[in-house]
Amino acid sequence: MDCFIFESARKHLGIEAHYIHRIVDSVKPAPIPLLPSCHAGIIYDRGDLFDVIDVGRLLDKGSSSPSDKSPYVILLKWNQRKLGLIPKRIIGIKWVQDTADTATSQTVFTSEGRTIQLITPEEIWKLLSDLLYGP
Repeated sequence: MDCFIFESARKHLGIEAHYIHRIVDSVKPAPIPLLPSCHAGIIYDRGDLFDVIDVGRLLDKGSSSPSDKSPYVILLKWNQRKLGLIPKRIIGIKWVQDTADTATSQTVFTSEGRTIQLITPEEIWKLLSDLLYGP
């Protein structure tokens, strides 16, 4: 499978490339009050509204320092849902072997020795739904 790889929360993360709608740059999300600190705001892109999440803040809950400003937002679309992710750094697309073991372990290793943690948009959505909202 083709895997889109990026860095956040001191990890290399991978999402199957077919979830990637597009990558946008130089966007400033409109902030929304009373949302968790990982929620950067919303953006409107080509007729679609996307919640934008700072992946580093979402996955590294112990971090209270401001996140690095990334010029990119990864826009995901799946099952009528839309979500934008702010990575620390985009690495690129890499083919990884799609095996039953990969689906259960959630970790793959590349020929360069890089460890990639596979995540799905549904897993990110679940993490977001478990957060506390409001004052």
